Amino acid sequence: MPIDFKQRRRAIGWTRAEAADRAGLDPRVVQLVELGEWTEFEALGRLEALLSRAEAGEEDPRLEPPKTEA
Repeated sequence: MPIDFKQRRRAIGWTRAEAADRAGLDPRVVQLVELGEWTEFEALGRLEALLSRAEAGEEDPRLEPPKTEA
């Protein structure tokens, strides 16, 4: 059964833009993840980690921005 990222995000009370900002992702990527059209593991993992931390009761969870290659 696929993870329902959109339902989880809404239950926390975040907009897509807020979740994207907290996860260090582009809002379009979050939209594609929620539609099941994004399979790149790092983005899925970042969103999963962020939502899990919020669901566990962490106050104001935010991930470090992803590292970019120079």
